[in-house]
Amino acid sequence: LPVLNRDKRLVGIVSLSDLATNAEAAEAGEALSDISKPGGEHSQTAH
Repeated sequence: LPVLNRDKRLVGIVSLSDLATNAEAAEAGEALSDISKPGGEHSQTAH
């Protein structure tokens, strides 16, 4: 998961491993479930 600052610049990345090792198992599972849900239409154009 990308981590952006207020200027929408990439400042870091949170991995599922980070979530699993630093959160309760239920929270990590919930995060994975939410991440895995289909989203809306995607675009490959840069913004």
